[in-house]
Amino acid sequence: MKILITDKIHPIFFDSLRGCGCDLDYLPESNQSDILEIVHQYEGLIINSKSRADRVLIDKAVRLRFIARMGSGMEIIDQEYARQKGIVCINSPEGNCDAVAEYAVGALIALMRNIHSAHAEVKRAIWQREKNRGTELGGKVIGIYGYGHTGSAFARRLNGFGVTVLAYDKYKSGFSDNYIKESSPEEIFLNADVLSLHLPLSEETRYLADYAFFTRFKKNIWVINTARGQHIKTSDLIRAVREGKVVAAALDVLENENLNTLDAQQKAWFDDLVAEQRILLTPHIAGLTQESFRKIAEVLAAKIQKLLPALQK
Repeated sequence: MKILITDKIHPIFFDSLRGCGCDLDYLPESNQSDILEIVHQYEGLIINSKSRADRVLIDKAVRLRFIARMGSGMEIIDQEYARQKGIVCINSPEGNCDAVAEYAVGALIALMRNIHSAHAEVKRAIWQREKNRGTELGGKVIGIYGYGHTGSAFARRLNGFGVTVLAYDKYKSGFSDNYIKESSPEEIFLNADVLSLHLPLSEETRYLADYAFFTRFKKNIWVINTARGQHIKTSDLIRAVREGKVVAAALDVLENENLNTLDAQQKAWFDDLVAEQRILLTPHIAGLTQESFRKIAEVLAAKIQKLLPALQK
């Protein structure tokens, strides 16, 4: 089986698949146009977020048997169309869920203790202690939207902080235990001090968090988004921050992460994000660690090895 890998992957991937009878072409510098030119040659395709397996690509990939996504976000694959073509789609959220969970905990503490804003002030020779008096995590109610690999990993890492964790997932049930309480949106709106988003991007979740959503919370809340930028309507978040409904927010993801292509409206909200000290911004790094780089490769290799016997019949 001939497999195309279009982005950087840990060398353990090649070691794991050695002897499986696969011909692996590693082209990490390729772009979408490059892939479209050659994809007809391959039975397997491994992509990351810089590429999209849309209808155009799938139609050109006449021999394709599977598409594997490094990481979790399957919105870069037209899964329904792939299934119609008999193409198996897999991903590897197990590989970076721990990294995302650790980032979410760190971002939350940074927000509640004003670490990011105080750091910026001290670097400007501004020494303000009382202004940066923080809030402790203990005793707070953490609302988690989406209880898959990353949401559950985040919840586990909160154990020991003395918090109450309420988790909602429309497509999962029966996951309550002595520490996590399976909850409804209404219960989260009523009780949460913190909202952390751990959702896949779909038409159902796109711009879920708009102004009306934020104002449904009884308390003023801290917001963490490590999932996808388009879960939040950015202009509405900025309004909620300015009005105090959102105390502060950490955004590892943005509506448009290609900052060189922002239109006038997007440039306006980006400037507002940059100017707002109560918003912490990072460049989609929550899932990027040395460890997750290896684990994603290991997970994908194991899943492909499991697939191969059926695909090679």
